[in-house]
Amino acid sequence: MSDIEEYGRKDKRRGGARRRDSFGSDDDEGSDGYDTRRARYSDDDEEEDDDDDNDDELRREGFLVDDDDEEEVPGDDERRRERRKKKKKRRHTERVEEDDDGLDEEDLALVAENTNQEVGTKFKRLKRGRSSRVDDDDELRAELDDLMDTGEQGRKDDLGLFDDGVESDISEHDYRTSRRMDRGRNDDGEDSDGLVDDPLSAPRRRRPAHDNARDNIDAGAGARNRRDVSEREGGVANYIFDSLESIDDDTWMELQDIFGDGEEYAFAMEAAQTPHESYRNKTLADVFEPAELEAKMMTQADDDIRTTDIPERIQMRAAGHAESLRPLSDDEVGEEATWIVSQLHKRHMRTKELRSRDDEADGAELFKHAEFLSERFLAGVVEVLKHMSHDFYEVPYIYRHCRELFVTGENDDEGDESAVREWLTMDDLWSLYDHEQQFRGFLASRRHVLNLIRRLSGDSGDTAAISHSDYVYASEVVLSANCVEDVSDVVEWLQARYGREMRGWAATQQTKRAQSGVGAWEQAERDGTDRLVARMGISARQVGENTLERSMHVVEDSSSDPLPLDAARELVGARFATAESALRAGVATFAAQLAVDPYVRRHVRTYCEAHARVVVRATDRGLREITDAEHPAFAFKFLRQKPVAEFSGSAQFLAISRAVDDGLLRLAFSLTDEYRFDGKSDDAVFATDAERSAMVIARQLEKHVRSFAVHDAADAWNTVRYDAVLQAARAMLPLVWRETAQRLRAQAAEYVGDMCRRALQTRIDVQPPRPNARVIVVAGGGFDASSRGALRVVYVDEHGRAREDFSADSMRRGADGVDGDGVAPLVALLQRRPADVVAVAGMSLQTRRLYEDVRLLVDDHCARNSGDVMVTYAQDDAARLWWDCDAARAELPAMRREERYCVAVARMLQDAPAAYAALGSDILKLRLHPAQRLVDAAALLPAVQRAFTNVVAKTGVDVNLAAAHPHLAHVLPFVAGLGPRKAHAILSRVSPSDPIESRNDLVTRKLCTRVVFVNCASFLRIRPATADALDATRIHPQDYILAYKMALDALDIEEDDEDSGRRRPGSKHGPARYVAEVMRNAPEKLDDLDLVGYAEELKRKHLLKLETLKFIKHELQHPDEDPREAFEQPDDRRVLEMLTGEIIGETLREDGSSLVSATIMRVQPRFAIARLDSGLEGFISVANVTDYRIEAVSDELSPGQSIVAVVKRIDLEKMSLDLSMRQADIDEAVRRSQSTVPDASQVDKYFDFDSESVLRERAKALKQKSTARMRTIPHPLFKPLNSREAEQYLASRPRGDCVIRPSSRGVDHIAITWKVAEGLFQHIDVQERDKPSDTALGSTFLVGDAAYTDLDELVAFHVDPIARKLEEAKRNPKFYDPETDPLYASQPVASILGVNDYTDEYRSRRQDLWESRTARHLDTLAQSTGRGSYCISLSLVKPGSLVLAFKPTPTYAGIMKWTARVEPNEFKLGERGRYPDISGLINGFKRMQTTTTQKPVARQPAYEESRSSRSNGRSYGDSGSRWDRDGRSSRSNAWGDHPAPSSSSSQRQSGAAASRWDS
Repeated sequence: MSDIEEYGRKDKRRGGARRRDSFGSDDDEGSDGYDTRRARYSDDDEEEDDDDDNDDELRREGFLVDDDDEEEVPGDDERRRERRKKKKKRRHTERVEEDDDGLDEEDLALVAENTNQEVGTKFKRLKRGRSSRVDDDDELRAELDDLMDTGEQGRKDDLGLFDDGVESDISEHDYRTSRRMDRGRNDDGEDSDGLVDDPLSAPRRRRPAHDNARDNIDAGAGARNRRDVSEREGGVANYIFDSLESIDDDTWMELQDIFGDGEEYAFAMEAAQTPHESYRNKTLADVFEPAELEAKMMTQADDDIRTTDIPERIQMRAAGHAESLRPLSDDEVGEEATWIVSQLHKRHMRTKELRSRDDEADGAELFKHAEFLSERFLAGVVEVLKHMSHDFYEVPYIYRHCRELFVTGENDDEGDESAVREWLTMDDLWSLYDHEQQFRGFLASRRHVLNLIRRLSGDSGDTAAISHSDYVYASEVVLSANCVEDVSDVVEWLQARYGREMRGWAATQQTKRAQSGVGAWEQAERDGTDRLVARMGISARQVGENTLERSMHVVEDSSSDPLPLDAARELVGARFATAESALRAGVATFAAQLAVDPYVRRHVRTYCEAHARVVVRATDRGLREITDAEHPAFAFKFLRQKPVAEFSGSAQFLAISRAVDDGLLRLAFSLTDEYRFDGKSDDAVFATDAERSAMVIARQLEKHVRSFAVHDAADAWNTVRYDAVLQAARAMLPLVWRETAQRLRAQAAEYVGDMCRRALQTRIDVQPPRPNARVIVVAGGGFDASSRGALRVVYVDEHGRAREDFSADSMRRGADGVDGDGVAPLVALLQRRPADVVAVAGMSLQTRRLYEDVRLLVDDHCARNSGDVMVTYAQDDAARLWWDCDAARAELPAMRREERYCVAVARMLQDAPAAYAALGSDILKLRLHPAQRLVDAAALLPAVQRAFTNVVAKTGVDVNLAAAHPHLAHVLPFVAGLGPRKAHAILSRVSPSDPIESRNDLVTRKLCTRVVFVNCASFLRIRPATADALDATRIHPQDYILAYKMALDALDIEEDDEDSGRRRPGSKHGPARYVAEVMRNAPEKLDDLDLVGYAEELKRKHLLKLETLKFIKHELQHPDEDPREAFEQPDDRRVLEMLTGEIIGETLREDGSSLVSATIMRVQPRFAIARLDSGLEGFISVANVTDYRIEAVSDELSPGQSIVAVVKRIDLEKMSLDLSMRQADIDEAVRRSQSTVPDASQVDKYFDFDSESVLRERAKALKQKSTARMRTIPHPLFKPLNSREAEQYLASRPRGDCVIRPSSRGVDHIAITWKVAEGLFQHIDVQERDKPSDTALGSTFLVGDAAYTDLDELVAFHVDPIARKLEEAKRNPKFYDPETDPLYASQPVASILGVNDYTDEYRSRRQDLWESRTARHLDTLAQSTGRGSYCISLSLVKPGSLVLAFKPTPTYAGIMKWTARVEPNEFKLGERGRYPDISGLINGFKRMQTTTTQKPVARQPAYEESRSSRSNGRSYGDSGSRWDRDGRSSRSNAWGDHPAPSSSSSQRQSGAAASRWDS
């Protein structure tokens, strides 16, 4: 440091000036040199410091002597020497600090030259954000965005790797440590140990001791917190502290006794915080939104995941639970293996016994080669779980490199290498992986309960609350538990047994979470029923022990025992009035104790799991909506005692749960075989069945509480005990059923996730059409051709980069020599660019013609040039999701969406896993399984993404290629051991200019930690493998030595000492060169090796390596093999589904039941061509147009006509349909689609056909009475719906929309239903006149007194004007909508009323809600103004009308209401009140009230409109009567209106009278 000090002394003033300039202005040119020194706020301090520096220099030259040296007092030498030593130390420290702070970039460069050291930091940009006086947060945001850049100039993470000897300037570990310490500081920015530093500056240094002395004047008192004086205090405080340096300790004590310690004036010594200080304390969370930090994976949790030496997927699975990241001990692994195998074996046996559905093939059978009772199988499972639970190895690593654990030879004695038995598949290992996590959750729950039991016993210092016998019992139950539910039972038992003590803990700790109420034992002690329970002859614990059948507690009732009522009479008194009530309380107490006993619950749970059955019944709403086989719930709307085990391997229970939530089905569990539903009262049958199920459990428990003595007392007590177990069963069964439902839902969700994973894996586990394929994509059909043409052509090189593109309108060669505009450019592109594949894709059936044109062009080109170019259809489901997403626009900003689509199609062919992985969470938008929407996306996504992990484990990832081409890096997170964060950390430090040269670089460059390296090393391929040829293979570095040995033996070379010394992975010399020789020139020599003998030799050394040796041999012989499925061109069926979206067997069927809508495109004399909405064309022959004979198709059809037809045949070769319009075929298809007679092949095995038949006949009878014959009206607004169906159809459409439908009043009526408001619809009856026949449409339509000549006129001049009048009313300030009142914003109608099921019950509840809110609204207005109030609202009773509600005075009880009819051009109030606009209606209403309120009226509620309608059963409801004081009725008219003055009399009223209403 002498050179640095010397340089600082000679150039001090120049450095000080530079520092003042750089600190004083952010706009100076040198401001980018961001100074990290602490800010000083006093110019006097700076001058004093400069003077001190000058004095120091003079003092060293001998020209200046300290005053202390000149005036020495005898006896004070020691004290002065100590004070002088402190002062010199302080000056030296300040000089060093200022020298360090004053060095700019030029100074640092000079220091580096003199000291041969690198000076600076790699976190300069981040230090700038921390230290610079920047007032605008946007600049810091920009800096941090640069920091998070994933490019090669981005941050280089130090993940804390294998050796600790390699250090960097500022390692990532030190950086994170400083961040954590910065967060742990107190408000003054100081660490608890007195260290103060910038969290991003290095190295850290301790504050000078004299600063601590200044901050803490009296160390003994310890009253004041330490402060950083140079930053927190002003110049005056510095001066005072400097002047106090010479005061000794004795004087300090005297001053403190006289004046105190000065703490009461401490506030005066503190300076206000400056903007610079506040900025220094900013963190990422201060600048970025939490969601933005999470998206960029820059939170502290992300840092912890990135640096922890555990695979990222295991950490994410743990979800922050430390138990899931703890290595399990050998004993725990053994217990885990036993627990998992027993769980799997139990499920496997039950499923094998009861599963018998035809759709089993959809789900793959797990553990089909397992022998659960075999010790060899169990030992293999133990070793696999040890790798998972202790070593944190992931499934791909175990399956690839630890196969000896679960693969054994069948004929080892004969030396047959191929005869092996694979006990566990990849799917089995994933199942073990999931069960391992479940066991950890079980282990954590058990540990928590054991700690609770120990605390109750007093181990933690609390007073012992539990008895020794209860302690032993609870511990025994916990240790014998088999599931989390068993452990939870112990907690509930402890709360019931020792609730008082546990509530005391909660009160002591002041916890907000309250404990449960009074327990059964505590309540028994309060009531005295514990004495009656003691006479039962057996305790609840003894009953539980009896259920285990390992001990038997016999109930011995003596004939001398009192009868139960006699024993209960002892309790009659303050608590109980009669013996009967006391006995009932005693029975309830015993039942409560039985219901919480852990062993009793375990027995009941086990019995229910084996014997439970599911009963499903359709609700009233379900009966109306589930009418045909197309409905998702049709197959199981009636289920009759289906065993719960039958739900294994299907998603049916998820669908049932969704239908139950939607109010369509009712679900119940049962333990009986009786099924007594008769179609009349399901509620009563469900209640009876629940009681019968409880009786089944009671009979199971009765044998454990029954006395076998024969006398009256024993019989009486047996009856009491049976009543107790029956009550306990009633209490336990709802809990067990909830647990069963949750287990079945989780089981179904797991099945759906696995099926989705399999569907995705089928799509991505495919080789490219050609290795390193260069692809030309020709896409057409569905694109906008207005600007650039209908076709897009893009050339994509082997790395997925678009090199050339053009657009055209046609690729067809002309017969007359005139080719399409795209022919010549495509041919030129084929000649100019080397291509391996030409892919044709599109979004319509026109792509098929394009495919034929392109195939002819390419075939002609290949014939002329002797080329070999494949032409194929291309799958585009991922491209359709990716082409217009944000990631696509960011990656290819210069391309249009059509060109991006082509690039995505090419990448799907070149690398399907990478193309699909680029979708991220949007992968769930693909149709992978019909039930995938029933599973929560957050739970489904990890299961689906396992497909990527499995496929990547097959192929590996070229990490250098992924770093060079970001679109290929999307699969890197799915490498074993990695994840999004760890993969990002690797990619941020690898670039084309700085590639990974060998797998050793993963260690030496600290790209991953030890456990992560073991997991991922073999799946990260290094190409080109310049250091070791094995780096490009899937052989793990730990097995390189075996590969070296095999190469030497294959070449028959003896390994010399030099090669032995160089035998290490990544070495360019030694055996590695022989491996390359074998792979390149002599792979067949590996067939001569005796791998079995070599494996036996290794086995004697306790190494099982036979499977590994086989794998190494295969890799050396086929290093570039792609183990994925070979690419196959899609067949005609798949092409049709890709191009049209139709699914054969679902949307299109050849059985005559598929009805389709189409438009006639061409008409010929003998046939017509129609086109479906999907683009598929259909052929209609003249014989299939009508039921009767016609001469020409044009007699019935014309181009542009919309038709409904039946699919008769699907021609896959021509991609067309044969359609029929014959009425007989249509009627048959309608009958089959609407038939409620279920087909046995379409419903569940346990479907209740009897209940379906009964309800079907009842519905048929009701329909015949209430509905007329269905009509077909040629109008675009016509829908064949009834009133309820019309409301449901219009529910999602805008206000004012209407439908024309058949009327139930007869064939001479039709109805128009239009949407007035949300959930409010008006049905208008229209009478037809001048009808030529019953099925024909009339020529005149009457609505009341108005007549219209056609339906369009009716809608335009009747319905639309009424809608406009209502909109006019809604714009009036007096209009009030109870459902949009801001007062009830926190109480939406949906949360109060539930889903609108269009029933009378819902309408009634909605009417009551409107009434209460309107009354409160008017009352609030009246109370605020002190006078009457009124409002206008829609009428729920008469949709399409208005209601005027009126409260005459604030004290009036209730409100009065009048109904105003809305006509096409006016409002009507009463018989004679006619008003052209809403203002006239309001004025007329006011004048009417001015007249009517002169008569005294009774003060009572007047919601007559709705209440009378519900009381007298009228469909629309009248207003009823309003009674005056004389009891006479002022009757209203049929519309529910009170008498109103005529319009002529209204005009004569004074305007002054109406003005009183403007409140």
